[in-house]
Amino acid sequence: MIVLTNKQEANMNRLLIFTGILFLLTGCLVGPKYTRPDLGVPSSFIQQSDSLRRDSVANIQWWELYKDKALQNLIRISLEQNKDIKTAVARVEESRAVLGFSKANLYPSIGYDVKGGYNKVNENAQATGIGIDGEAYSLLGTLSWEVDLWGRIRHANRSAYAQLLADEDNQKAITISVVADVASLYFQLRGLDERLEISKNTVAAREESYRLISARFEKGYVAEIDKFQAEQQVAFAAANIPAIERDIVAVESALNVLLGRNPSALIRGFQNSEQQIELEIPAGLPSSVLEKRPDVNAAEQNLIAQTELIGVAQALRFPTLSLTGFAGVASADLGTLLENNSLATGFAGQLLGPIFQFGQNKRRVEIEKKRTEQLLYQYEKTVLIALGDVESSLKAVRSYRDEYSARDREVIANRNIVLLSRARYDGGFTTYLEVLESERQLYESELNRSFTKQNQLAATVQLYKALGGGW
Repeated sequence: MIVLTNKQEANMNRLLIFTGILFLLTGCLVGPKYTRPDLGVPSSFIQQSDSLRRDSVANIQWWELYKDKALQNLIRISLEQNKDIKTAVARVEESRAVLGFSKANLYPSIGYDVKGGYNKVNENAQATGIGIDGEAYSLLGTLSWEVDLWGRIRHANRSAYAQLLADEDNQKAITISVVADVASLYFQLRGLDERLEISKNTVAAREESYRLISARFEKGYVAEIDKFQAEQQVAFAAANIPAIERDIVAVESALNVLLGRNPSALIRGFQNSEQQIELEIPAGLPSSVLEKRPDVNAAEQNLIAQTELIGVAQALRFPTLSLTGFAGVASADLGTLLENNSLATGFAGQLLGPIFQFGQNKRRVEIEKKRTEQLLYQYEKTVLIALGDVESSLKAVRSYRDEYSARDREVIANRNIVLLSRARYDGGFTTYLEVLESERQLYESELNRSFTKQNQLAATVQLYKALGGGW
């Protein structure tokens, strides 16, 4: 058992007192404290209506409002397999490890030092005093600690923590973006499926008309130009089919990339015209909406992280204090290493600071301040973009709803016009040109209605994305 002498005990007490004083000195924190800038957010959206209801999707994932099981399954696969999401998750884990690494700098580094050796020098060397024969053994515990006098380490920790939060928000933003892209591409795919069916049905109907016109031409009932016009209409509708089929393959490929898998056939669910969703948008203030936008939160956390780096740069203008110490046993004889008189202790402090570095330290602070200013502008820009996204999405949802209603009436009217035109032509009251024009307008109106329905569904997706993935 090793017993401390009075002198050794006094040294240890002085070391403890000195360490306590240093802990008190670590309260000297230099550098700015972050405060959220006044963004001047408006109290309400221009496109928001008083009739909009509150808390419609408070307890479910927003994409579950679409009752299409095939779409929901695609979204679940993307959440599990999408490569961008996996990359974002790994980046968050990296930031968490960086934060843990940075936090460790606040505490002393404790280690050990074990030495043992034997020296043998020749007689000429001993005579000149170069060395002596003998053994040396030591078993020491070591301690080193940089005292955070000016808050450099604490600022670095806060910066790392803010960066972690920013990466977490970036992960959420990527997740929302992936889900929105999957839903939008799915509605685009179903729109292409619908337009492909419309085109095929149109080709079939026009081929039948061409067959009848050709038969009438052979019997001399109609002019040859009617036959050529009917043939031209068949070719026009048929030419759209390969283009639509190419677009279907391209959209399927894009969806498979989001799903993190090789090209494969996708199971379809509801047609776009069968999708049912009732939007009940909350009447909350823009400020509360912005709090759900992960890109806005990430921009602010990046600003916070950079603000803390100003404190790091300012702390580097002041001296740093490092402490080192050891305690253990040392002896020239291995057999007496653990005896009382083999006890060895010691500690030292080092104060290191700049005096004149030609303005480098000052410029370092200015650099960090200007970087902070840049991120402030980017944060403000992100907020403006977020507000604009919500306004545009609110308008798009309403306008596409009204447009689809008008497109639907247009299709119904054109179908009636086609029926009447064919009856008039068969009765000899009009030329075939009127029939062709009415059929062309019907085909275009059906395609336009399909596009409008696709855009209407995509607008609902963009609204949820603009609102931060629901509310």
